[in-house]
Amino acid sequence: MSLLEIQKELERLPIPINKYRLSSGDGRSQAFGVVNRRCLPPDYSRNCWTRPYLYHLLLEYGKANVKIPFTSITVNQNYKADAHRDKGNVGQSYLVGFGDYTGGELEIHEGVQTGLHDIRQPMIADFTRVLHSVKDFQGSRYSLVYYTCKKSDGLPDASVEFQEGKWVFLRGGVVCKGLPHPLAGRVKS
Repeated sequence: MSLLEIQKELERLPIPINKYRLSSGDGRSQAFGVVNRRCLPPDYSRNCWTRPYLYHLLLEYGKANVKIPFTSITVNQNYKADAHRDKGNVGQSYLVGFGDYTGGELEIHEGVQTGLHDIRQPMIADFTRVLHSVKDFQGSRYSLVYYTCKKSDGLPDASVEFQEGKWVFLRGGVVCKGLPHPLAGRVKS
């Protein structure tokens, strides 16, 4: 699976702006796979079932290229991140950039990898421990971050399959069109 196929899918249907990331940068950014959910336990992102073909492409790229364990993938589309540390992640992350852009280097502000990095060459780092940001850029800049989400144990297995002429997301072997309501099954006392 190539980054070009992922880019074509993102150009065909851009990801939405993430309203929870407005204070950490500017642009479009969405997570796939396991995500933390405010006051609820971690679960699979709604992007997994709303964009199963894109999730399939991301998983296939990960299987072929990412040599670290991961539960989650953040897709950034023209996203200029302010200086931050990744919270909610555990251990190392794999980062790769692609698209037709100039500039947009990743700046690591501290530690062994301090400096500017052209992420067209994939890199692995523990972004929970180092302050990092994205420099200004021109053009269409995409990046993928593969990482492990905290507290991601105990979730049913997930996969993406082509069934009856369309891509579907399966959670625990069953086609998923949404998560169960967090209060489902509770009885009023």
